[in-house]
Order: sequence, then C-alpha cells, then structure tokens
Amino acid sequence: MNPLLLLLMFLLTANCEASWRSTHVQITNNLDPNTTDLTIHCKSADDDLGVHVLHYQEFYRWDFKINLFGGTQFWCSFQWPNQFHWLDVFIEETFNCRDCKWIISNDGPSLYNKITKVYDHKKWNDEKKRT
Repeated sequence: MNPLLLLLMFLLTANCEASWRSTHVQITNNLDPNTTDLTIHCKSADDDLGVHVLHYQEFYRWDFKINLFGGTQFWCSFQWPNQFHWLDVFIEETFNCRDCKWIISNDGPSLYNKITKVYDHKKWNDEKKRT
C-alpha cells in the first residue's frame, strides 16, 4: 500500500478519535469570600454559552468536542466590582488538557497542571482585543 495513503489514513483516524472525546472546561470562583460574585460570559466562534454568576467556590463547567479540522477555541470575560478581564480558557493548539480546570482569584487566573498537580498562574489577555 502507498505509504502516503497510509499516513493520510493514520492522520484522519487520529483526528477523528480526538474529536469524538469530550473536552471539559471548569471555572471556579476563588475570589475573596467577601467579594461580590464573579460574573462570567463564555463563547467560541460557534457557541455563546451565556452569562453565569458564580458565588464563592461555585463553578461553571461545560463539555464540547474539538473541531475535526482544528481551531477549537473558547474565551470568557470575567467581571466583579471594579474589575473586567477576559481570558482564552481553551485553545486546541495551545492547551494540553482534556479536563481544563481554572480558578479565578483576586491575583488572576490559574490553570490546573495534571503533571505537577498544582495550579499554574496565568496572565489575563488584553481587554482591548476582544469585547
């Protein structure tokens, strides 16, 4: 059999298998318990997940399948008194997680690292790039 054809079949099978598995994103409000609730609004190019208000230690979670042809991305805005930020919470080509767990604290966002078993602090995206 043609080696190029075998490679093409392998790549298609790998992409199809990856697109069948669900990916999960979870965002937990870890702001100061005395702080007003965290309001989040998450979207992708295809889906608007709506606005959700999270009390202290509450979380919002959703599941999705990645795009067969790549490019799956979700971002969220985060708002609490005197604060507004946005963050890419999943980019298929960048994030190496199928169960992406974020905590949002007064110091910023952190993503759980399955290898080290700790939350890695991340930076907010530039608020001016996306509204």
